[in-house]
Amino acid sequence: MASCFACHSTGAAGAPKVGEGMAEEWGPRLEKGLDAVVANAINGINTMPAKGLCFDCTDDDLRALVEYMIETSQ
Repeated sequence: MASCFACHSTGAAGAPKVGEGMAEEWGPRLEKGLDAVVANAINGINTMPAKGLCFDCTDDDLRALVEYMIETSQ
């Protein structure tokens, strides 16, 4: 989880920030659907590396992390 929050806590490299009131940062990504957001977390997109450099994370772990980040950003 620390590797996710290294960028998502600050918005580094355009990462959508996590935290209360940050839902609008996730909006454009979620328009493509949760599965697309999870696929981007798994495979990487733009400057985000595959698995956010959490190579011990399973695909299910990454889905849970994405869901957590979205939920805590409402």
